[in-house]
Amino acid sequence: MHASDEHSFLSVPTREGKPRERGLTHVMDKGLNLREIEGLFDTAGEYVDIVKLGWGTSYVTNNLEKKIALYRSFSTPVVCGGTLFEAVYGQGKMDDFKRWLEHFRFSHVEISDGTLEIPREQKLELIAEFSRDFVVLSEVGSKDADVNIAPYLWVQWIREARGRSSRRDAREAPPASTARRVSCGRVSSTRSSIRSRSTTSSGRRRQRPRRRGSCATSAPR
Repeated sequence: MHASDEHSFLSVPTREGKPRERGLTHVMDKGLNLREIEGLFDTAGEYVDIVKLGWGTSYVTNNLEKKIALYRSFSTPVVCGGTLFEAVYGQGKMDDFKRWLEHFRFSHVEISDGTLEIPREQKLELIAEFSRDFVVLSEVGSKDADVNIAPYLWVQWIREARGRSSRRDAREAPPASTARRVSCGRVSSTRSSIRSRSTTSSGRRRQRPRRRGSCATSAPR
């Protein structure tokens, strides 16, 4: 039920129209087909602001061009998962990746280091470089469930990422994760898992060893 319906009776906050810069909703596409995408937007399209093609699925999707065109018809930008960027970085294929993004007319790109180490200054240079042609989403943190980041470093790294980008963006974080994705512009709601543990010299925090049979949170994005 929409707040504007004549039959609505609850008081709900007024939501800005699309495109908006506040209250962004970032949706993950884990392999939707074209009919499912149409169903999503028929049901809740007015609330969807950005769609991420999860992990590296965009690279192995047969109908990628049609999917992107369909999302574009709903005035919704698409971004590849950060896992794909990390594979590109690990294999030294950055120029090929840029050409691939341009070929498929991506407007957004995620730069992350959740599963591998990228020197901090090099990551900031990549953010600045990509932001000349794309809206950049940058992950801050780690997908390693045993690693937490000191709170002051969250703030410092987010500010650094924003300072290197020339375009505005959103941030988001997967549930039950030690990673955050940030932008160089306005900010949407985020969730993260920050636990209190002793801090190493690098600012990363190690959790205590878990007992056998206990569960670890992770963020496989």
